[in-house]
Amino acid sequence: MLISFHIGAHCTYGSKLMRGLLKNRPILEQHGVIVPPPSRYREVLPQVMKKIKTSRATTEAEEMVIDEITDMQTCDRMVLSYEDLICMPKGIFYNDRLYGQAEFKLKWLRNVFPSSPMEFHIGVRNPATFIPDACPDSENYADFIGKTNVDAVLWSDLIKTMRRACPDVPVTVFAYEDTPLTWSQVMRSIAGLDQMVPIEGGLDILAQIMQREGMKRLRTYLHTHPPQNEMQRRRILSAFLDKYVDEDAIEEEIDLPGWDDALIERLTERYEDDLYAIEDIPGVTFIQP
Repeated sequence: MLISFHIGAHCTYGSKLMRGLLKNRPILEQHGVIVPPPSRYREVLPQVMKKIKTSRATTEAEEMVIDEITDMQTCDRMVLSYEDLICMPKGIFYNDRLYGQAEFKLKWLRNVFPSSPMEFHIGVRNPATFIPDACPDSENYADFIGKTNVDAVLWSDLIKTMRRACPDVPVTVFAYEDTPLTWSQVMRSIAGLDQMVPIEGGLDILAQIMQREGMKRLRTYLHTHPPQNEMQRRRILSAFLDKYVDEDAIEEEIDLPGWDDALIERLTERYEDDLYAIEDIPGVTFIQP
């Protein structure tokens, strides 16, 4: 059984992803995929990780954890999601590094399931919007960011750390900004489904930033002109989004001490370059828009 683990990042629609997967449980189970309720593992898993740490769980211990998480005796893939697994939001810049606890926490996680193949799935986001959204409030920004050099925050550094920590675990990455077009593929990817397997909720993110009339027209068009493949589907979504985007819904206010337009522009440019760097990391699959 393969364990497909969505580990975050924070503020990249993690809760929506889990709700979407749970909504599709019947179709997923038909394909041998189990999505246990998060309540089955979000307490027990961190406890086991802290006990095992750098040792490796015995076969019996691993089976006990899996039995605690799911009642299904046979399945090909188990999907888990917990964006606080590495840290709570306040710990994102532990040791002044983006997810500074990732290396040892992911090693601990791998040691809980040493005999099971695993995949990691993670969403990344422009630091210019990620940091303001993840920061509890602007008054505590100094405590949140510590001595981190904001200009040097790169997701590719984190992805390389993940690959170094667990070299046998492939990583799939999606960009938060692409999710209006890629959301159905993000869900299929973590579930290990073929691109054209029908699932519910693939338009959930798009619906947040598109005018209601546009969504109605889009759903009608998709019903009367079913796309033949995923790329054709995304071209259709992109065309409707261009025409019916809700400008108010995509506007983001940023109010953090010391931040100005120049910093936001620098972070955005660096992030866009960083996405190309992520694509080139061995063992990484990047979901293209």
